[in-house]
Amino acid sequence: MMRPLSFLLLAVMTRAAAADCDVDAEKPDTQVAGPAHDQLKLKKVAFKNLPGWNDDKVSEAVPSFLNSCAKIATMADDAAMGHDGHGGNAKQWRAACAAAAKVKAGDDKAARAFFESEFVPWEAAGKAGTMGKLTGYFVQEIHASRKKAGKYQYPIYARPKDLVMVDLSLFINDAHGRRIWGRHDDKGKLQPYLTRAEIRKGALDAQKLELMYADNPIDVLFAHIEGSAKAVMDDGSVVRLEFDGKNGRAYRGIGKVLKEMGVLNGKYNGTMPGIRAYLADHMAKFDELVDQNHAFVFFKESTAAGAMGSQDVVLTPRRSAAIDRAFIAQSTPLWLDGRAPEVGKKGTVPWRSLLIAQDTGGGILGAVRADVYWGEDATAGELAGRMGGPGKYWLLLPKGVTK
Repeated sequence: MMRPLSFLLLAVMTRAAAADCDVDAEKPDTQVAGPAHDQLKLKKVAFKNLPGWNDDKVSEAVPSFLNSCAKIATMADDAAMGHDGHGGNAKQWRAACAAAAKVKAGDDKAARAFFESEFVPWEAAGKAGTMGKLTGYFVQEIHASRKKAGKYQYPIYARPKDLVMVDLSLFINDAHGRRIWGRHDDKGKLQPYLTRAEIRKGALDAQKLELMYADNPIDVLFAHIEGSAKAVMDDGSVVRLEFDGKNGRAYRGIGKVLKEMGVLNGKYNGTMPGIRAYLADHMAKFDELVDQNHAFVFFKESTAAGAMGSQDVVLTPRRSAAIDRAFIAQSTPLWLDGRAPEVGKKGTVPWRSLLIAQDTGGGILGAVRADVYWGEDATAGELAGRMGGPGKYWLLLPKGVTK
């Protein structure tokens, strides 16, 4: 007997929560999920309680916030901000958006006054307390050709026609915007999609989904991890790739695989450069290692001026963040307090900055969990690949939003 769809969704919801994502599809193993069944608790504080608040160039966050305001402007007044309305409704954000548009570019004093007049800071805590995890991501560059020839052997796939996404919040009140991915069998039942290994071995070849072919499988792997890429083509043109779906299978980071093998030490440390170095030196085992992660990401070509977040806005380097949408409404300004690397230097330094929640990610789970978008310049990969550690954040919510 076929079970009702609601029963099916309840059965898979736990797995779906660990696999949900939009643009920022997969994350290196240094980025871990938050506590299972986490809960967000907010405590009202004053701006003077935000460590380093007066030291940041907060004017740099205003253009990012205005990008989100453009999306808010298309929403009905009573539309919920966040899947459960945890950010109030769109009407409660309109005054802040109007005020932001009046802030002079580069004027930190005016920008700080704007945020202080329109928002209230709330200290965020999960079940584990106020300390969570801060990490980083960037746009991976690949070198590719439209034709499979010579060194260009590693395909970038478009979304399959039979890939299905189910938004659980349409069926379950407390789904928190979670999604599952799969395909229908010949009886119409939703089944798990093909694994990474099955796709690599040609299970989708008949669909002719190849957008292009890259010259380096490690670059392709990290394009999947980051969820976006900038393809430098063999004719000199540049093509941007953005996330367009995934197979919904469980994600197992390559960093975790190598850590369990006991090879992450010395030259091969747990940072992105260290992981890349190990893979480059052991290419004969590449498929064996990477196939232990069953997750797979599909792309589409983008005409946007930069990387797109799941809010469907262009992300701002160092001012946009991916969060868990089960707890944080997109558009929310976040005051982050953690540590970050510096270009060309070992270790990390204290890092406090104002970012806007505009993206989501498969490994970004938990009430206090943020992934900082570093951009696509020459330093972005180094900074993102080395960022990963404890941190806190505060939500800035419009004064009309009460908790």
